[in-house]
Amino acid sequence: MSRSSSIAFAGALAAAFAGAAPAHAHTIVGNRVFPATLTIDDPGVNDELALPAFTYMAAANYDGTLGSLSYTFGWEYSKTITADLGISVGSGGFTWQRNPQAAGWANIETQLKYVFYQNAEHEFIISGAVNFEWGHTGSGQSSSLPSDPYTTVTPKLYIGKGFGDVGVDWAKPFAITAEADYSFSTHPITATLQQDPNTGINYIQLDQTPTVLTYGATLQYSLLYMNSYVHEVPEIFRRLIPAFEGVFSTPVSNIGPSVEGQWTHTTTGVVGPSLYYIGNYFQIGVMAQFPINQASGKHVGAAAVLDFFLDDIAPDTIGKPLFGPPQARPGRI
Repeated sequence: MSRSSSIAFAGALAAAFAGAAPAHAHTIVGNRVFPATLTIDDPGVNDELALPAFTYMAAANYDGTLGSLSYTFGWEYSKTITADLGISVGSGGFTWQRNPQAAGWANIETQLKYVFYQNAEHEFIISGAVNFEWGHTGSGQSSSLPSDPYTTVTPKLYIGKGFGDVGVDWAKPFAITAEADYSFSTHPITATLQQDPNTGINYIQLDQTPTVLTYGATLQYSLLYMNSYVHEVPEIFRRLIPAFEGVFSTPVSNIGPSVEGQWTHTTTGVVGPSLYYIGNYFQIGVMAQFPINQASGKHVGAAAVLDFFLDDIAPDTIGKPLFGPPQARPGRI
């Protein structure tokens, strides 16, 4: 696999471990609160600040031995333009790696997101987005942990559905969210002039950057919803939303031939339980991330996020849309 392909494949692995892009937000549809989950983005647009977003993952070498240990601190700022249209800017942030030692900054990412449809009565929402990871905005190619030198474009689709409209009380706290992304490089094939060190002969090397499909989902059980609309729960549990979630990345094109000792054609991903605390002005989320195969990691990793609700902290200034009224959110707590 070429150097460019290696960088892109590493990006696909990072997306599987931490979710595509550092996108974290919470969405309210009717009485339903969809938290800022750690593997995929939520389906709404909001005024929020995620800082920090943390991930830890232990990679595996092809022979099964322990690979690199990575600690990443990212961030994201989201701003509503209208009640249904929002922009965000963020980054995977800084990664410190051990075994071997390396460090570097991820590229800056921007995203435009639009809510196509939502139904408060049925707690249903569908939205789409276009994300740009801008090449050359992170650590340079001379860094011990360089970022991708080329821009990556990612169309995205989101859905969310709460089950508060079903007829049985035990099912009402359940909700699901899902996301699908299709990431491609602005430079899928690059040509560089190389020289054979043995013969001194110049040759053209073609490098490929894979196109990657990333997809994930969450199953949530909201004790916050249960306490408000079904029956009371003990106070210590009233603001909690436990969930089970997962995200997966599959290289789908521009991959090149299979190479022994490399996972160029392998689907990677993580699954695991998570827990979210929803406060009046912030959210805390934690997750245990279990790799689905050796290509995804050596053993369980971890992720966490602290998310500030600017639309609740400053609803009349930085927390309101630039144009038009704010989104109706009767489910605020």
